[in-house]
Amino acid sequence: MKQNGYSKILALIFLIFIYNQIFAQNSTAPHISGKVRISMKDGLIVSDLNVSNISKLDTAFRINLNRGMNIKLFRDSGNVLRYNNLPGDDYLSYRIHDGKKYVAAPKVINITYSGAFPIYTDPLNFYDYKGVIALNGKTLRASEQSKWYPVMYDTKNERELDEVTYDLNVECLDCKTIFLNGSEAQPGPTAHFKSDKAVGLMLFTGDYQIQKFSESSFLNAEMQTDIAESFNQQISSIKAFYAGKLNIPYQQEITFIQHKAVEPYGPDRSWGFVTFPSIAVAGGRFNNEIDVKTKKFNHIFKYSFYAHELGHYYFGTLLHPNSSLKWFFLESFPEYLSIKAAEQEYGKQATETYIKNAEKSLAGKVFIPLNKITKPENIDEPYRYKYAPIMLLALEKRVGEKKVYKMIKKALEAKNSKTDYAFFVEIAKEAEISSSDWKSFEDEIINNENPKIVFEKLQ
Repeated sequence: MKQNGYSKILALIFLIFIYNQIFAQNSTAPHISGKVRISMKDGLIVSDLNVSNISKLDTAFRINLNRGMNIKLFRDSGNVLRYNNLPGDDYLSYRIHDGKKYVAAPKVINITYSGAFPIYTDPLNFYDYKGVIALNGKTLRASEQSKWYPVMYDTKNERELDEVTYDLNVECLDCKTIFLNGSEAQPGPTAHFKSDKAVGLMLFTGDYQIQKFSESSFLNAEMQTDIAESFNQQISSIKAFYAGKLNIPYQQEITFIQHKAVEPYGPDRSWGFVTFPSIAVAGGRFNNEIDVKTKKFNHIFKYSFYAHELGHYYFGTLLHPNSSLKWFFLESFPEYLSIKAAEQEYGKQATETYIKNAEKSLAGKVFIPLNKITKPENIDEPYRYKYAPIMLLALEKRVGEKKVYKMIKKALEAKNSKTDYAFFVEIAKEAEISSSDWKSFEDEIINNENPKIVFEKLQ
């Protein structure tokens, strides 16, 4: 009984620590207020927004905005501000100046702009991805990656401040429902959203229904009630598994968004993304993902996909990865967690199958050793989604599952740490992984460029 009581006290202390960490992140996040007007039939977005709570960035800042948005004015408390811009991939990066020199970030920046975007019904576009402001005649989808709202960029620390607190009025006269990430969906044509918790602003508007359950909400899903409840139970079981293994309560309801892609998709192909706490899927239907007999996901791939995305509560929300190993912490650790969740649900065979599939997909590839990574883009998709999770499985085989979970917990306790290789080494030490085990892991796994050697160690 004493041990159980002690464990509860430790869990409470850690929960208080996490809340304080989230509060600190929220208190330093930019705040966006103002009005957004949307016309679904015209594909039009018109915004009059104020960005405040801006960190003291002197002149080392940019304002990133979707390249389809046309700036009317930048203003501070009373003056019209001059600017120039540099093109990004899907956005323009604006820099404020006074005609002679670049200026420090004002306390408040008012930005008025508008943009019109194509509506794809028939024919469709040849691509669709998270950075697209996608209109399909029924819904509008715009994520934080699309930069439909102004995103501050700290050039000195090379980080986008795309997670914001907000107080926004959204008007859409031809919308039945309006949703803004971090808040509950509201009926149109007007809605007021306010959040003191910083999130990426995923906007989803249009003609669709809301289905709400204990742990999840579904937008535009058109699901049978029993199927939706089974889906919700599967999500709840994954969250409970993570909370139990990490001893960190999963304090987040998830919103699931189903939307028609603006790119052609066959019946067996779909894609999705997360803007936590929302998970969006295009090209597929939630209704088709549950087996009506077992009341569970009808394929391990579906289970693993949602388990990975749910892992972003820990890596992406509690911990904000950055620096050279940004993608290792942001994607490889959630992938590792999803492997462990699938193993819990489907047995050891699930992990063995994962390893075999990864070995096939990585055949012939070579990778930069993790301790030689100098910038985030060195870790490409095969590295972050396949090779790095396999390395974590190899570490687990050497030191045991409990120490890997302890290492994860130590990572989540870190505040404002640079998630570089030194950080990886530090959390391993804090998890009481011995220096001899770590040296062997580095020599045999980390220092290798050839994944084949790692797979041999997992046999």
